[in-house]
This record gives sequence, structure tokens and C-alpha cells, in this order.
Amino acid sequence: MSRSSDLNFWSRSIFGIAIFTSAFLLFQVQLLLGKFLLPWFGGTSAIWATCLLFFQVLLLGGYVYAHQIASTFRPSLQGKAHLAFLATTSLWLAVAWYFWNSPVLPGPFWKPAPGAAPILGIVELLFISVGLPFLLLSATGPLLQSWYAHLDLSERNKSPYFLYALSNAGSALGLLSYPFFLEPTFRLKIQSWIWGGGFAVFAVSCAICAWQMRRSRAEKAHPIEEDLSSVDATSEAPRRRWLWFFLPMSASIMLLATTNLLTQDVAPIPLLWVLPLCVYLLSFVLTFHGPWYRRAIFHSLFAITAALAVISLFRGMEMRITSQVVIYLSVLFAACMVCHGELARIKPPARHLTSFYLLLSAGGAAGGIFVAIIAPTIFPTFWEYQLGLWATAALLVIVLFLDRSSWLHNSKPDLLIPAGFLTLGLMLPKYLAHARLIAIPRSLRLAYNTGLGVMICVCVWLAFTGGPKWARRRKFRWSEITLGLGFVLLSAALCFQPGENDPHHHRLHRERNFYGAVGVYEIWDEAMLNSFYEFLHGRITHGTQAKRDRKMPGSYYGEGSGAQLALLTNPQRNIGPMRVGAIGLGIGTVAAYSRPGDVFRFYEINPTVIRIAKGEGGYFTYLSDAAARIEVVLGDARLSLEEEAARQDFQNFDVLLVDAFNGDSIPVHLLTREAIALYLSHLRGPDSVIVVHATNVFMNLTPVVAALAENYGLKATLIRSTIRTGLFQPSVFILLTRGDSLEAPEIRKAGYPIRLDRLDPRRVKDELPLWTDDYSNVATLLAR
Repeated sequence: MSRSSDLNFWSRSIFGIAIFTSAFLLFQVQLLLGKFLLPWFGGTSAIWATCLLFFQVLLLGGYVYAHQIASTFRPSLQGKAHLAFLATTSLWLAVAWYFWNSPVLPGPFWKPAPGAAPILGIVELLFISVGLPFLLLSATGPLLQSWYAHLDLSERNKSPYFLYALSNAGSALGLLSYPFFLEPTFRLKIQSWIWGGGFAVFAVSCAICAWQMRRSRAEKAHPIEEDLSSVDATSEAPRRRWLWFFLPMSASIMLLATTNLLTQDVAPIPLLWVLPLCVYLLSFVLTFHGPWYRRAIFHSLFAITAALAVISLFRGMEMRITSQVVIYLSVLFAACMVCHGELARIKPPARHLTSFYLLLSAGGAAGGIFVAIIAPTIFPTFWEYQLGLWATAALLVIVLFLDRSSWLHNSKPDLLIPAGFLTLGLMLPKYLAHARLIAIPRSLRLAYNTGLGVMICVCVWLAFTGGPKWARRRKFRWSEITLGLGFVLLSAALCFQPGENDPHHHRLHRERNFYGAVGVYEIWDEAMLNSFYEFLHGRITHGTQAKRDRKMPGSYYGEGSGAQLALLTNPQRNIGPMRVGAIGLGIGTVAAYSRPGDVFRFYEINPTVIRIAKGEGGYFTYLSDAAARIEVVLGDARLSLEEEAARQDFQNFDVLLVDAFNGDSIPVHLLTREAIALYLSHLRGPDSVIVVHATNVFMNLTPVVAALAENYGLKATLIRSTIRTGLFQPSVFILLTRGDSLEAPEIRKAGYPIRLDRLDPRRVKDELPLWTDDYSNVATLLAR
């Protein structure tokens, strides 16, 4: 190997290290900051969407910087300019490390006040803590690829696009290493130190790359297209620049919408952030490096997964969470492969490289803005997933019509396409019947099964023979008919909303904000021959109230519930007025147990919930009918309690109810070791009770609460109520006490038996680590 080749090898290696580490750090810091900010802004799924929006906008800013540097400065000056940016950012991180004892995590004095504007607060903190480093890291990929082209380091004039695949591989490794290694192993502070060390490695390698630019003697800003382009000189890419924007925008909408779907019913945790992001990045790797994207495979896969997504949306809470995760991630993968695969097919020559990345990142940022800001403002509920799926299908149709070489314009159309489409359509009723959503009439079953079997055989025959030649003539236009019919059916299915035509289920109000979507429904209860109002957060019931007996506690807090037991058997009730705290307001059902002289203090982060619970619309009256003095504190409960404790204003609660689910999602920061310590400081005495509402469709919270009880030497009592009528819901409560106020072996209230089990933490504490502010392994709690 010649000295020149050896030098080029090491230069290429340095470029690879710089691009790989920049992408690795870029995505690690997103998870690190997202995890850090969760307890500061209520622990909702919208926090991650806002973080992604910020990072996508800064990514766009980095690409704008790279584009401007690459297009206006001479190559020899580009390295000097970037070195100055690198030095400024390194100085900023050193100063932050000195004052915060961390390079990127803000100090506690930056913690927001309870009730502060969430989106502006998150953006402000992210900009202060990681704005400059993120901007630098995001600019590194496209800029160093442009330098790589200028320095002519590639073997056989290889296109610099392989570095883009390397960048996405680094991003994927950065994502996967966080929930599986860094998060369970190190505290947040140490994680930030490790990230700072990684940035030092990046800074050195990037500085070497910038220094090498002094070798470039070119006077033009752009490299010579003919030498490096992997695209034909007749490429139509510049004439279709609008697709560079809308294809990544559609993929970005699908990414954020899928993440929202997954986290609103489980928990906003790094693992559920990582899975969709990894799928998203994997599609970039596969489409921009190597011949992995095949239209015949991924167009079919998109059609199949889109049908499964429609079924999952229809079934809703009836489907297992693992099935939903698999389906939604499969749809995301197929949609991203279609969007990014078609994008890779029209990627431009090397002289358009930075403008290509600029429009690509602009589309991603536009998708983030739509999901995080526009959608909660204009939609009353979560419709962006359906819109993103429809937009992907619409773009696919447009791309196929524009591309005269696509299978849509094949002079001899493949008969397997319409036959396969018809077969899938026939298989759908069989699946729905298996899921007990529909019933196939007995008189039609033989004909249906025979027809389905015949179509499967026809598909197999067509796959091997191609079918008769007379039927493959262009005049039949089988491909156009199949594509158009499929798009129309998908559009109709996505527009239909399950349950809207139920005569016993009438929607009265629906609203959405940063903290989620809420709705009020009037439901006819055939068992009680009466109507009642139901309050939904997402797809989960958060309270019910009868229209006739307005003071009857409903939903999870009725007869035989753990909340009723804790409130009615507390020794303080026989001594004098009680002080009751509730983390999470719902519709204020527990206020039905109040007496004159009592104080019921609710902590609620969602202003919409407060308005509805206080009687807006005339649906719910628990708060207005309560005999006690009602206090409602707006803001995150943990921040509010910390602020009260800081000024020595301890609340001396006799009962503290922890029931702050967002939909069915767990605000993890309210069930950590540090949170329980805070709750204990606000209790009156040894007979006071912490009541944890553990009813959850998807998660089993019992091991978490038992481990917390063991950590603080508390007695944990599990109470299950299995009552299920229209107004009442089955419930699971866990009562944590330091005294002996719950020693009765069995309690019966109003004739309804309840299970009262003493939890032995030794049986469950080894099932998962103790939840702390730094780590919470939610994935092990999937109940079913």
C-alpha cells in the first residue's frame, strides 16, 4: 500500500469516527434530556413530542448552517469557520459543567414553577442546556460529507452517501445503548459526564477533519458532480424538490404519531421513545446504503400493515398491548421505508447534497411542528396518526403516477397485484370474525371459505406462471384499478370512528391540549335504567357520575373500593375534620366522601380537567356538591408538593390519594423512591395512608409499589374490587401505612365483598429494580 493510500485510509477513518460519534451523541442527548425533563413537566407523552420538535428544528438549523458554509465559503475557509464554532461550543460546555456539575443538565434553580407554560418552558430549557452542542452535532454530518467529496478520499470515487448510512447507524446505536445500558447502569448525572467525554472524542476527530480542509485547493464551494454522483446526470431530482420536503415530513408525522399512540397508554419512557426512533433510523440506513429498498416488497408490506393498523384502531383497548406495539411499529417501518425509499430513488447529485439535506430536515421539522403544536390546537382528539397514514398512502400514489418506470405503468401488468388485493380483502372478515368483532352468517360460511380457498390458489398460480397473456394487456389497467380502490377504502376506513353511531353512547364534549385529549359522554345504563356521564382521558374512563343520584361515588371509587376503605376507616374520621390530598383530579369523585369541616386538596396539571370537574357544561357536580372545603392546585403535583415543603408548608394529610394517570399512561416520576419520600413528609402521623390507584389495563404496578413499601418500611395492602356495572368499574388500590389502621382481615361494605391482601414485598421486590428518578423499568410490568 502506497503512502498516499495509507494516508487516505486514516483520513477516511477520522471522517467516519467524527460522523459516527456526532450522530451517536446527537441521539443520546435527546434521550438524556427527555428523561431529565419528564418530572419537571408532568411526565406526559407530549413532553417527548416537544423535545423531538425542538431537536428537529435544531437539526434543520444545523443543516442550514452546513448548507451556507458549503455553498458560500471556499473549502479552505470552511474548516476554519467550523473550528471556531467547535471551540465556542466546547467553551460553553466547559462553563456549564463548572456551574451545573454537568455539561448538559440544568441546575435545580432552572426547575419551572408549577403551572408554567409547558411547551415554552421545555424549549427554553433545551435551548439553554444543549442548543449550541446540538446545532454543532447536527451540522457535522452533511458538512463533513461535503468535505469528504472535496478532499477526494473515497476509493473508486465512491459517493459520500455511505457516510449518511454510517451516521444513521451511529444514531441507532446511540438510541439502543441508552435504555439497555446507560439508563439502568448509571445515574443521570454520570450519564451526562459520559456524554461529555464522548463529546471530547468527537471534538478531536472533527478538529482533525477541519484541519485537513487546508489541503483543498478548490476555489468553488461545490465538488465536481461528475466524479462523485451516484445519480445519472439526467436525474429528475432537481425538478421534484417538493418531494424532498413532503416525503420526510410524512415519515416524521408517522414517527411522532406512533410514539404518541404507544406512550399515551403505557408510559412516556426512553424505551418506548427508542423503539419508534430506531425503526425510523433503520429505514434511512436500509434505503440510503445498499439495494435494500424493493418496491414490490415494501409497497405490499405497507398495504398489509395499513390494514392491520385500521383493525388495531378499531379494536382499541380490546387488543393486547404487545400486539398493538408490534402492529404500530410494523406500520411505521413500512411507511418510513416507502417514504425514505422513494426519497433515496430521487436523491440528487453531490453538488445538491447540502440542499437535499436541508429540505429533508425541513420536512422532518415540519412534521414535528404539526404533531407537537398544530395538531393539539386544531384536532379535538388524536387524529394525526390517521392523517399521517393517509398522507403516506397519498404520496405513494402520486410518486407512482409520476414515475413512468413504476409498476403502475407496466405495459404488462402483474395479475398478482389485483388478485392479492382481493384475497386480502376476503381474509379481513375472517380475522374480524376470529376477533369476535363481526359474525359471518352460517348460510354463507361454506361459500365464503370456498371462495377464499380458490383465491389463495389463484394467487399461488399467478405467482408461478404470471397468468394468461390476454389478461395482462395494458388496456385492462389492473394496477390503476387496484391502487385507486385500495386508496379509497383506506381513506374511508381512516375517516370512520368506532362507537360514534352507538345509540347508548352519545358524545357531549371533546377537547385536547398539551396534556392529552378528554371527552364527556352520556351513556344509558340498562341495568340501572338511568343515564350517567362518563369522563374519558384518551381511551380510558377517568370518572362517572349518575344523572339521578348526583352524590353517589362512581367509577373506581364506589362501594368496596380501596379509596372508600381508606377514607371511611381512617382513625382521624372519628376524632375530627380530615385533610385529604389527591394527586390527580379526574372529576373529583372522592369529594363525595367529604364532610363539613374536612379539607380536600386536589393537585391537577391539566386546566381543561379542572374546568370540567368544576362544572363547566353542567356534566359533573362532585366538587360543587361537596360538604368539605375544596382546594384545587394547578400544576404538576410533585413540583407543587416540593415547593410547599421548601417553604415548610407541610399539608398534614390523613389520606393522600395518588391517581394521576394520563389516559392509561403512568407518570413515572410520581411513583419513584424520591416521590414516596416527599409524600411521607406531607402526612399527619402514623395512621395516615398513601392510597395508590393501581388499576391499569396494560401494566401491573403491584411490584413497583411493593418495592417502594419495602424501601421505606411501610405496610402494603392490596384491595381489589370486582364490581362491574354501568356506573362502576373494577379497581385495584394499594394502601401504604406506617401504623395499624388496616389490620382487619376482611371488610364488607354494603354487601359487596372485597379482597384485602397483605403484600409481602419479599415476593415481588426482585422482579424489578426499585424505581427512582434516574431509572424505571416499565417494560417488565406489561400485565397482558
